Order: sequence, then C-alpha cells, then structure tokens
Amino acid sequence: MFSGNFANNKHSVGINAFHLEWCTKYRYKLLHGSIVNRVLRESICATSQQYGMQILAMEIGFDHIHLFVSLPSTMAVSTALQLFKGRSSREIFAACRSFRGLYHKGHFWSRGIFYRSVSNVCSSTVYNYISQHKTRELQNTIYSAKSEASQLSLLNFF
Repeated sequence: MFSGNFANNKHSVGINAFHLEWCTKYRYKLLHGSIVNRVLRESICATSQQYGMQILAMEIGFDHIHLFVSLPSTMAVSTALQLFKGRSSREIFAACRSFRGLYHKGHFWSRGIFYRSVSNVCSSTVYNYISQHKTRELQNTIYSAKSEASQLSLLNFF
C-alpha cells in the first residue's frame, strides 16, 4: 500500500500520486470481457513499468477504469493518461478486432478524464475506494470530489 513516503530526486522532493479515471467512448460496457480485461491490465502494467510509474491500485468497471498511481516527478498527469490510454487502445483493438466496427475513427477511450492528487493523508481512502469499487458510475466520484472540495476551508489549517 502507498506509504506516503516522499520521493527524493536531485532537485525535488514530493509525492506525485494520483487517482485517475477514464471511460470508454460512448460509455459502451466493453471492459467486462475476460480478453479485454486481461489485455487492459497487461497494457497498463507494461506502460507503468516502461515509464517508471507505480500502480498502487487498479479496478476495471464495465465502462471505466480507476487507477491509483504514483508518477515520476518529471511526468505530468496528462502525459501519463496519454500513455495509458494510447497503448491500451491499440492493444485492445489488436486483440478484439470486432471493436473496430463500434469505433470507426479508432478512438476506444472518451476524451474526458478525472484526476485527483493524493497525498499520504488520504491515500488509504482512495485505495479502499478503488479496491472495493465495482459498478459505481464515474459521476459518483465526481460528485464526491466536489463535496470534499466544498468542505475544505482555510479555517481547518489554522
């Protein structure tokens, strides 16, 4: 599990952990098949290993995926998502050629994403949420993130 230890680099120290979510284009429920699920897991693990990312938790729903990931300090969230979505899309289309009929333009994933930075303060909450998440919709996470943000105030820090 994520310990919240700071990553030390030559000129920086910090935690670069994120809760990421993205969904299939048109919200098609295509991720529940054993072949797609296996290809997706292997692709995400291979991408994280190749680029020095660490997957802390992963859960694949019927039409979306949750990742709790620690990124290298030099990597932007958008770059990580581009790498995950691009490689997995290519590998899914290669393994399931029939999906080309559903996605004529070759875009398996929707353009939208959800991301939230996670520090050592609430990492166990995110880990438990992703580990126990099975069929909740993407919007539930967005609404809970909005409610969490509205509860924060500067008075809590003084």
